[in-house]
Amino acid sequence: MLQSVVFLISAALAPPVALLLLVYHMDRLEKEPPRLLFGLFLRGAAAMVPILVLEVLADQFIDFFSWNYYAYLFLAYFVVPGFIEEGVKYRVLLRRIWKEPNFNCYFDAVVYAVFVSLGFAAVENVMYVLTSGFETAVARAVFAIPGHMMFGVVMGVGIAQAKWSQHSAQPQAAKQLRRRAFLAAAVLHGLYDFLLVGFGAFFYLYFIFLLVWVLRLLRRSAKEDRPIE
Repeated sequence: MLQSVVFLISAALAPPVALLLLVYHMDRLEKEPPRLLFGLFLRGAAAMVPILVLEVLADQFIDFFSWNYYAYLFLAYFVVPGFIEEGVKYRVLLRRIWKEPNFNCYFDAVVYAVFVSLGFAAVENVMYVLTSGFETAVARAVFAIPGHMMFGVVMGVGIAQAKWSQHSAQPQAAKQLRRRAFLAAAVLHGLYDFLLVGFGAFFYLYFIFLLVWVLRLLRRSAKEDRPIE
């Protein structure tokens, strides 16, 4: 029994850890302190608590729309996972890194956002895999875990642009870019869940498009990394 639990937990944690290492090694200009990154990972994991509370409260409201299938589907699988999960991750991330002295390069924000996102994804994955088994670990390793990483990359790129504007004495532009970083991640996440549940064939097309686009964005951000000065 214990061996089975250890095996499932290992299977759940392996994909997020692998993606964390990938993004960490892409940061070639200046590596971030391991202690900072581990702290961000833990903050992402701890974000599960407020997310669960908010989602339970949101479910009480969404139940009023159960008579309308598409309204319920939109609220339950677009608004709730997209805006609640990405909103909490965004707040956790921004409160910790916006004034962080080590946040001095463009790609840093991508690394930070991915560590927070995959911290949350790791806890969520363990919960799903322990209750649903190894098959769930395989499916989530292909779709859900890369999905969380991709939402983190998009948020990180937006926050990097905001930091650049802030450093250039453009606080209003920085505020708008921070807001866009959250909204972009929230909409992409919400669309992911909405299509997955209600429109399976379109989901696979969306996922492939998202994967290609975000991987190109990730590679370009790493290649064009530069100090924020």
